[in-house]
Amino acid sequence: MKTLVCRAIVLAVLFASGAAAQEYPNKPVRIVVPYAAGGGTDTVARLMAARLSTVFGQPVVVENKPGASANIGTEFVARAPADGYTVLVTAPNFATSEALFDKLTWRFDDFIPVIHLVRYANVLVAGPDSQLASVEQMIARAKASPGTLTYGTPGTASNTHLAVELLKQRVSINIQHVPYKGSGPLKNDLLGGHVPLGADGLGGQMDLIKSGKVKALAVLAPKRAALAPEVPSLGDLGIGDVDGTGWYGALLPAGTPAAVVSRLHAAFAAALQAGDIRERLTVIGVEPVGGSGEEFRAYLLGERKKWAGVIRSAQIKAD
Repeated sequence: MKTLVCRAIVLAVLFASGAAAQEYPNKPVRIVVPYAAGGGTDTVARLMAARLSTVFGQPVVVENKPGASANIGTEFVARAPADGYTVLVTAPNFATSEALFDKLTWRFDDFIPVIHLVRYANVLVAGPDSQLASVEQMIARAKASPGTLTYGTPGTASNTHLAVELLKQRVSINIQHVPYKGSGPLKNDLLGGHVPLGADGLGGQMDLIKSGKVKALAVLAPKRAALAPEVPSLGDLGIGDVDGTGWYGALLPAGTPAAVVSRLHAAFAAALQAGDIRERLTVIGVEPVGGSGEEFRAYLLGERKKWAGVIRSAQIKAD
């Protein structure tokens, strides 16, 4: 009797899951971006939302819920119903928050990774007054005068901050971090000679690089970036185990039916293959990735482990 009851329950769950997938979506879908409007994550999310609205025949709207280093919006999605109607599109903070915050109100296992949407290159640049033309020169100066050279990033525990801290560990140098509140102030101080080095998104620095106002020393990754193939990578310099590549991806609350996850994954994957979408992504300096949800999960686990080690060893504390 118990066996029959268990089978009935399993069949009921499977039927409900299948029915949910067939009906999904039958109402508007919300994409939550845990950052302010206008940034890279927001731009990619809105590109995806526009395409998904067409595919689904339902509105797909983007809601920005910034604050607390992206944790406000992330927690909101973690606590949302696991029905596929609330999607998180996020960035590298997702893989570092658990190592940075002692009292975090969400955990990695509160989510199902859906798809790795895009990746983007970060770059180490030298300001016009730095008299630095290469990573080798930077390392030599840092070793000659430990602790005197400084570098700026868009903020403490940002993807670029962690990447440079990892680079410092690998080449055994001591250069001091100067955190800024975004890329704009960092650019201003680079040009003004207030900070000799900066680490930032390659796309955001391209105008200064192309104009010759700053010198691109290296892409913070093992391989060169398609956006600027003339800029050497750390791999070119024999430091190929440092990878500070940024990313954006989509996740759902844990417990979302597998069929709904699959439907959403397929829609995102198709959008990433569309020619007009790929052209737009290239313009904003990011590269489509795609792949399965399991591949994205494995990638995130690797990022969590890597950056947790850097955060511990460099004793980085969140602002």
